Amino acid sequence: MSYAGESSIEARVRAVTADFGRRQTRLFITFALIEGPVLLLLAVAIYGFELIDPEVGIWFIVAVAVVGGFLMSALLMRLMQARVRAIAQAKGENPLF
Repeated sequence: MSYAGESSIEARVRAVTADFGRRQTRLFITFALIEGPVLLLLAVAIYGFELIDPEVGIWFIVAVAVVGGFLMSALLMRLMQARVRAIAQAKGENPLF
């Protein structure tokens, strides 16, 4: 159990881990709140209003999903690298590995 004034290495690592857990949750929620409506609007434009031919429109949906997947992967990789650096710094290790 950690206390407000605790400065042990374990407490610092726990604090960093908790902070990055909150950041990761915020990343997932923000990404879902952006990607979901984009895909929904695209699907409504294609199938609801028939603004785009469905045979071509499906490729737009796939393209948005693929770009979103690459973006999510890149953002998660950045977050994981930052977490590893922050934990190393909390432990007092050399952050320039």
